[in-house]
Amino acid sequence: MNPKPARKSAPQTDGLQIAGIILVAAVVFLSPLVAGKLTTLPALSMQVVVFAAATLWMIRAARQRSLALPAMRVVWLAAALFALGVLSLVRTVSLHATLLELAAVASYLLIFLMVAGLNSSPTRVYGILAALLVSGVIVGTIGLKEYLLTSSPEWRVFSTFFNPDFLAGFMGLILPVALAWYLSRTSGVISIVTGLAVLLSFANLLMSGSRLGMVVALGGIAVFGILALGSGSFKRAQAVRLALIILPCILAFLWLGKPLASRVASVKAESYSGRFRIYTWIGTLRMARAHPIFGTGLGTFAIAYPKHAIVGWTKLAHNSYLQYAAEGGFAMPVVLVLLLGVSAVPPAASLLRGRIAHFPNEADADRDVQWVPNRPVLLSGLLGGAAASMARNLVDSDWSVAAIGVSFWVVLGATVALASSGARRTISLSRRGSCAAAVVLSLLIVCVLSAIVSLTYSAEGSAHIAQGELNGAVRAFRRAIFYDWLNADHHRGLAATYVLLGRASGEQWYSRQAERCLLRAAKLEPTSRKTRYQLGMLYTLELSDYERAVQEFQASLACDPHSMRTLLNLAWTYERMDRKAEALAVYRRMVRIEQSPYEGIRAVPELVEPTYVFAHRALGREAERRGDRAGAVREYRIALDRIQRYEKSMEKMGPMLGSVGRRDFEMEDEVKVLKGDIEDRLEVLGADGSASKH
Repeated sequence: MNPKPARKSAPQTDGLQIAGIILVAAVVFLSPLVAGKLTTLPALSMQVVVFAAATLWMIRAARQRSLALPAMRVVWLAAALFALGVLSLVRTVSLHATLLELAAVASYLLIFLMVAGLNSSPTRVYGILAALLVSGVIVGTIGLKEYLLTSSPEWRVFSTFFNPDFLAGFMGLILPVALAWYLSRTSGVISIVTGLAVLLSFANLLMSGSRLGMVVALGGIAVFGILALGSGSFKRAQAVRLALIILPCILAFLWLGKPLASRVASVKAESYSGRFRIYTWIGTLRMARAHPIFGTGLGTFAIAYPKHAIVGWTKLAHNSYLQYAAEGGFAMPVVLVLLLGVSAVPPAASLLRGRIAHFPNEADADRDVQWVPNRPVLLSGLLGGAAASMARNLVDSDWSVAAIGVSFWVVLGATVALASSGARRTISLSRRGSCAAAVVLSLLIVCVLSAIVSLTYSAEGSAHIAQGELNGAVRAFRRAIFYDWLNADHHRGLAATYVLLGRASGEQWYSRQAERCLLRAAKLEPTSRKTRYQLGMLYTLELSDYERAVQEFQASLACDPHSMRTLLNLAWTYERMDRKAEALAVYRRMVRIEQSPYEGIRAVPELVEPTYVFAHRALGREAERRGDRAGAVREYRIALDRIQRYEKSMEKMGPMLGSVGRRDFEMEDEVKVLKGDIEDRLEVLGADGSASKH
């Protein structure tokens, strides 16, 4: 029998530590279930729990006058990463967005450091990871149910996530971890649960249809295999268990692999996806070059990117490293990569050198089999999952999703903790310093809770508008502003309510109130296209101040030069002012955009943009006025072709857009009227309405 390394006794567990670990495990368990969408409220709720756990962590440190931490190089790099985020406040285009994102980054780094600091308590690390795997089983079950209930075998599963690609990112992260735990010799119940986690994560990768997601997941498994073999921890027991799981995975592929197989088969037809990413990366790099030191402020990508975009708008950069460079300056991704490196490379090197051993009471030891896994095997799986997530964030912004961000930093923290298990690293900390940190964290909890309350009132205001209760909406938005004055969305929501009240009452006072709200929003977010656009619409439709409207529409276009709705309304405003030449110039600008990569390479090509139809109709009328019959017919046919494609796209995508409240019924009605007008003009010109290629 091989001698077993002695295990150092852990300090006696106290109530504060138990409570903190329970809170961390709760966040790890709940995040994939409730925070997989790009919505703010669930993410903030998870941050409150993380900050509460960190507060208990600091109170305990105050009592013991010491704090358990990983290696100091890890701590200093984590602190430097957060400091760079704070510095991005210097040039932020939205103070509110940056503060929210700073809270998110703080929660990630805190949960990473808390888990990494459990290096003397490996079983507690295993408990937190178990919470992640159980959550993964539930998410996977929801995804399987979704697929079985759909009538389309090519349906891409979302489960609890915003889109299938993010689901694939989460499953690619936990698959190597689940496989490593399954390959350890644990009890029957644990083997069933971990085996189920392996099968469901693999099945959801198939059902997500994400090609890149599957590639990086398989890459993570390859990293796991190399490290497990290199460390000598992959033995006969692991080989037997691996053989047992292969057949169910093959059956899962044959049964559930249609979404992925269909996308692999149509890789040429869907080449737009890769081109869209590449152009988005180029635009993001342009944004970073324009703000190389401080960036535009963490969390401001959606606001600042449109000015630099080459192709269609996107909320995220499809590359977390580039997004950090654009939002926080070029130094930020450099520090991030260094932090990832010092957290992952030394454990990998220790595994390959055979310096990681299991403890005597861990699974695969010669004593009784228990619930905890073999440490070298699990550490290999953790590194495989972390590597998969790091690679995937080169092609997507997974860490911007709270569920994936929390899961990744927990996995990385567990890697650091288990790589140095048995050793206890602490730093001396004064009671005053610990108490001060606890107070700061408590204040942070209060601020985040205030933001949560404000979002609740804002949602209430939107509900009141939908029900026609405008006075109730005003009260709700005012309360939202009271709890979070920095949120420009609340001011825009109140402005929209005042506009509706003005239309209902006929009193211009409400329009002036709306103007004040929008001007406040413009001060909070000076480069926001939305605010300037709303001001332009207010001056056009409610106040009939066309000169001011033109100024605001031009300001909006300076923030987003490709905004079709802004260009269209600018052209209409020029027409109201009888400035026909300037209106035609705007319509020609719209057609140039239509012929550029911005329109040719779209994130969702199934959705057809209808606003170009108005430009072609206007240019057709101008051609008629000049006596250019052929030119008029050409413009009308191009417009009719787009209308037909738009109507066809609405047949497929309309119900989905309606289910999320994004279907524009007013635009659909306008397009129908326009279609009849164009068909009438073609008939007058003696041309049929068949669409021609252009």
